[in-house]
Formats: sequence, structure tokens, C-alpha cells
Amino acid sequence: MAGCLFCRILAGELPASVAHQDEHSLVIMDIHPLQPGHALILPRRHAARLDEFDAAERGHLFALAARVMAGQRAAGLAPDGGNLLLNDGSAANQHIPHLHLHCIPRRRGDSLAVGARMLSRMVNLFGFAAGRECLEQSARTLAQALSEAGG
Repeated sequence: MAGCLFCRILAGELPASVAHQDEHSLVIMDIHPLQPGHALILPRRHAARLDEFDAAERGHLFALAARVMAGQRAAGLAPDGGNLLLNDGSAANQHIPHLHLHCIPRRRGDSLAVGARMLSRMVNLFGFAAGRECLEQSARTLAQALSEAGG
């Protein structure tokens, strides 16, 4: 879709720090991470809502999310847990109308900081973008963990 930010990233028109790609999806680092290592899974096919994907596409999305979260743990990015976050529609705080799944690494004791960042996003306060080198390093770390895990 021509004006879609994520479609432009998928087409290579805009920069992104890529940790993984396959025929169905691209895994990139979130430019406004809630935590270091925060990744986004972008389906290659443009659709805004989860119900626009068939069962196989949804299955791939969530299987890849499980791999990404395992990779985050293996890389030491999410030693204590993680959140999967899918905002389905603008009323659910979906800012870019291209379905994407957040894989957010978590550490014990980070709830206040992560909660504050999530709240600021809900009112469209994203703050400064992370530096490209930091995002690239996170992407390399996650890509290495995924590679070592066979994916």
C-alpha cells in the first residue's frame, strides 16, 4: 500500500534494523523501543486487522513470535519474560494501519518504566527515536540468537 510506513519499510524504501526475514514476514527493531531489544513482526502482506489474515498466516505470525521471544531470551535481552502486544485497530491504539506484533523483552522490576512508556505511546508521545547503531546492534544480537536456534 503506497502510503503505509511499514509497506515502505518492507519495500526497502525506508531504513529498518532487520533481525530476521522470511517469505511471509520481516522482524525489525522498534524505533521507539519500550525496552532494549523490542522487536516488531511485520507481515509482508498489507492488512490492518488480524481478522484479515487466514489461519495459516496467523499461525505463522504467532509461531514466529514464539521464536523471536525465545531468541530474545537466548540473547539475554529478555531474561525474565516478555510481552506480545498486538493493537488491532485505531481504537486499540494501532498507530500504523498495517498489522504488526510487538515482542517486548522484560526484566523483573521494570514494570513502572515500561508502563510509563506504554502510557506515553497511548497519548501519542513517542519521545526520541533510538539511535540507528543501537538498533542495528540489537538486530545483530537477535539475528545471531535466531540463527543459533536454527531459524
